[in-house]
Amino acid sequence: MAANTPRCSTSSLTTIRMGRLPTMQKRSIWHNLRRGYGIVNRLTPTYIPLTVVSSFIRAVQPLIVLFLSAQIINELAGDRDTGRIVTYTVLTVGLAFVLSALNAVVSRRITTLNSTLWARFYFFLGNRYMQLNYDQVEDTMNNEKLADIEAKTNGNGLGILRLHYSLPELLQPLFELTLSIVLFIGMFTTTSSFEKTFITSPFATVILIILVLLILPFTYVLKKREERIQRRVFEENPKSNTYVHFFNEYMLAKNAAKDIRLYKQAPAIEEHYNKSVGAEFWYRIFDLFGKNNALAAAMNAVIGGCVYLFIGLRALYGMYPLGSVVQYIGAVNGAVGALAKLVAVLGNFITNNQYLNLVFDYLDLPDHMGKSNGNRQIPQTDLEFEFHDVSFKYPAADKYAIKNLSMKFNIGERLAVVGLNGSGKTTMIKLLCRLYEPSEGVITLNGIDIREYDYSAYMGVFSVVFQDFKLYSFSLGHNVAASENYDADLVEESLIMAGFGEKLGNMPEGIRTYLHKDFSDDGVDISGGEAQKVALARALYKNAPFVVLDEPTAALDPIAEFEIYSRFNELIGGKTAIFVSHRLSSCRFCHDIVVFHEGRLIQRGSHDDLLADRSGKYAELWNAQAQYYVSA
Repeated sequence: MAANTPRCSTSSLTTIRMGRLPTMQKRSIWHNLRRGYGIVNRLTPTYIPLTVVSSFIRAVQPLIVLFLSAQIINELAGDRDTGRIVTYTVLTVGLAFVLSALNAVVSRRITTLNSTLWARFYFFLGNRYMQLNYDQVEDTMNNEKLADIEAKTNGNGLGILRLHYSLPELLQPLFELTLSIVLFIGMFTTTSSFEKTFITSPFATVILIILVLLILPFTYVLKKREERIQRRVFEENPKSNTYVHFFNEYMLAKNAAKDIRLYKQAPAIEEHYNKSVGAEFWYRIFDLFGKNNALAAAMNAVIGGCVYLFIGLRALYGMYPLGSVVQYIGAVNGAVGALAKLVAVLGNFITNNQYLNLVFDYLDLPDHMGKSNGNRQIPQTDLEFEFHDVSFKYPAADKYAIKNLSMKFNIGERLAVVGLNGSGKTTMIKLLCRLYEPSEGVITLNGIDIREYDYSAYMGVFSVVFQDFKLYSFSLGHNVAASENYDADLVEESLIMAGFGEKLGNMPEGIRTYLHKDFSDDGVDISGGEAQKVALARALYKNAPFVVLDEPTAALDPIAEFEIYSRFNELIGGKTAIFVSHRLSSCRFCHDIVVFHEGRLIQRGSHDDLLADRSGKYAELWNAQAQYYVSA
């Protein structure tokens, strides 16, 4: 089977379809905020302090201009002291320039950090995925969690990224509110003589404060309405983001380009896209958002008008000089706007909390295999593996994939594992490699449970090539060595031993040549058969004492598979080898053959012994395939 090469796109960590939100553990908003901003600080350590500085500058800059402008107006309307007017003017222009320049520098750095955080967050998720146990990777619920995180982050900017972008939305209005109160507090403490009327009375002041504070419950109600709209989005059209992602990936995929053109798929893709994404649904949703925003704007206009009227009338009664009128109106309106922003961002935190729960559920998945392993070291020689009545059932499956398996094999032996597809062969290999843990029974190495050995050391025992192996768009040497630091001579030797030598000689930069063109215009595409040879070279390069070939040549014809298996059998010398196949190409050079059927080991012996049992499964398989091997 040809290797599938991931295109290393940060837009896609998984392609599993997303429907409902998986069941989540509930955590407090305060817990999630502390942990979430801890992750932001870990991924971009300078972002939070720079955002504090930037938010303060953005908040203070217009208010400084407002304050100094008010002083200039008061001076022009009063004593007209030229020195003070010039001083205020120079301060206004100078501070505005300095603050603008400083903010430009800080903002530029923050813009860079925004992109950096996006990339690092996706790597953060992907790195966690690489650390999960293999059975957790195959668990549908875990993949749903990751798909939901990706969809909500990519399509809606929720979760950790919402915290990131909400930080200036929280800090700037906090600074604006504080500084605005400092600027308008004088309107309540003036001691100037003025006519005593209702508008100049403390009662009117109380009414104005109540009116301004009405912005809090009103904005909260609007945010709750917005939250209901968002929930409606995910309940009525939960797969929209997934469909958008799928169609975008498919339309741009190079391996789909031929089919799209040859079979004229473009019109059908467009039709399915429009139906799946639901343009009419999104029109209604954005119409509701528009009405929500219109209500908020109307409320702000009403409160702003009341503020203008209150301060204007008081100025007419001589309570405030002209410049102070400008200062108070600007400061009160600034405070009203800041309050509305704070309520909105707090509402965002409440809405975003469920998506933070989703992220933390994923990050908190238990690592019961890799972290709870023992500390025994692997013996250097005389390794004996044994399955003791081992059974295994996949999560949520009714039927056992492996049932009551008991067998042993020693280092240096050749073992062929044969059986029809779905008979349990690959599952047995994954149990041996500790990718799965038995549901029942135990696997031992030299009589000791394999879970008592150091996990990393145990994984180092095996060089495995699975049928669904992967090559990546890195250099050829990196693919073989699985590292950027490698022995170039050994890489080349492994490739030549695996039969890749002729192709290697034609590659423009040898083992430094990139596979595919994702990261290099000079990258080289290789065929499925060539990819299989690279995968075999990877197993040779690792030089582990135990080699497993789990049908990596399943896409080849039986004769080609036999030739590759025979060559590999010669290359690995005295190493232990397991050859897994639903065909029997490896049985001619393996003295020990095990036959699996429906999850059970039903036969074991040499080729001749098993063939002698004419009613057995092995004889049935051999007779069906013998035309490919009898002359080999």
